[in-house]
This record gives sequence, C-alpha cells and structure tokens, in this order.
Amino acid sequence: MRAIPFAPGVDCHQAVEAGNVVLLPNAGLPLAEEDWEVLRGIRETGSYHKNVAYKPCFDKLSGLDRMPAATRERTHSILRRFSESAIELAARLLPRYQATWRVDYASLRPVEEAGRKLPLKKRNDLLHTDAFPTRPTSGGLILRVFYNFHPSKSRVWLTSDPFASIAPRYAADAGLEAIAARGFFLRILSRRSAYDEFMLAFHDYLKRNTDFQTNCPKYRLEFQPGSAWIVFTDVVPHAVEAGQFAVDQTLIVPRESLASPEQAPISILEKMAGCSLA
Repeated sequence: MRAIPFAPGVDCHQAVEAGNVVLLPNAGLPLAEEDWEVLRGIRETGSYHKNVAYKPCFDKLSGLDRMPAATRERTHSILRRFSESAIELAARLLPRYQATWRVDYASLRPVEEAGRKLPLKKRNDLLHTDAFPTRPTSGGLILRVFYNFHPSKSRVWLTSDPFASIAPRYAADAGLEAIAARGFFLRILSRRSAYDEFMLAFHDYLKRNTDFQTNCPKYRLEFQPGSAWIVFTDVVPHAVEAGQFAVDQTLIVPRESLASPEQAPISILEKMAGCSLA
C-alpha cells in the first residue's frame, strides 16, 4: 500500500482499486482563504455529532444545531461549494465511476484528532475499514476525497495492507459465515444486506482486535496542508494519528463500475462465503 502522487500517465482507477491512496499535494480547490478561516473557527460541532455533515442530495447541513443561524448558513454555503469541487475533482481523475456513483455526505472535521476521546466504535485512531450504520451501500465501495485545510499542520494517517490481504485472515473470525447464513432474514427484517451487516461488524472487529492493531503492517502517511487525497476507505484500513481541520466528500461506487470488480470487498467476501451477500 502506498501514496501515489497524481501525475499525467497515472491510472487512478487502477491505483485506488489496488488499495493505494492517490495524492494531490497542491489540490487548489476553488475556495477562498476567508472560507477556510470560517471553518477553522468551528472547534466543536455545537451538538453531540461526531462531525459536521453536509448532505448534497438534500442540500442540508447537520451537526451545528447550537450554532448561531448566521454561522450555520455560512458553513452550509462553504461546504456546498467544497462538495461540488470535490465531486468535480473525483470526476476528472476517475471518470469511469462518474456515471454510476451515488453522491453521499461531505464532512467537516474541525477537532484535533491526537488524544481525542471517543467510544471505541467511533475512535479514529484505531485501524479500521469504513462502513456506515445508517447508510448501507449494498455492495458499493466507499470512495472518499479528503482535503487538509490546516494552515500549517499535516494530517497523519496510519494505513495497513488492503482488504484483499486482511479478509482471508480475519473475515471468518469476524463472523462472515454466520452473517451470510442470515442474509435472507436481514433483508426482510432490516432491509440491510448481509454484506452491509458484515462490513459493519468487521469495522468494529478490527478496532477491538488487539492482535490486528498491534501486529499488522503499518504505513505512515503525512498529508501536508493544502493537499487532497482519494482512497477507497473500505478497501484500505486506516487510522488518523493526528490532524485538525479536514473536509471530505464520500461517493458510493458500484462494483460493476470498477476496472477490476473482482477486487471489490463484496467480490472477495462472496468468494469466501460461497454465496451472494447483496
């Protein structure tokens, strides 16, 4: 797993599908410095939300419930423009996915990650693959565009080997067989696929697995101020070691859109389980 700086000739589709991070050291997103200063002024979310979320499909903002109306409106406008620019960036680098991806949330992360106190399942400093409790993907992959808008400090990640490497070792112990067997009932009772149920369980399993956290291969990445990076966060195990003032945009990419659909987590898990999971 590595960070691959974007340059002419780099196949970004191949890079992210193989479990790498595509790095843009000088992303140049079209927002003014005064916009970033407004976002830097938000230290806490104003409610009990982990992050501030902008929902492009509804043009709604959540997580600033206790902030003055003027602050909410300004933040709403800025995050809308960030979302639009991040989606344009992803479309430019990964045009294969654009026709079929589903636009998900954009998030503002204004809190310093180093030493942050959160419940285990919400901790960002433990290596994990992403899954959404309330927004199942039904087998789609979670593509995220991140941007570090801290004026001077890097955002520091730890990553590990991609899903194709860790699933054969850990998926069975995380309950793949039992969850696959409940697939029909999950769809009837909760409208969630067995895939979504397993990926959520796997997210929690990796965070509480001391052997994985301690002994898995680790790669340290530093994202400088003003840089952007694009990664499938359900393919790449990742943790945030330090950093403040970041934004990200999520896109859900169907496996059928991949250049190599056999590399999708759902394809890997279905081969292991011997049945359809979504």
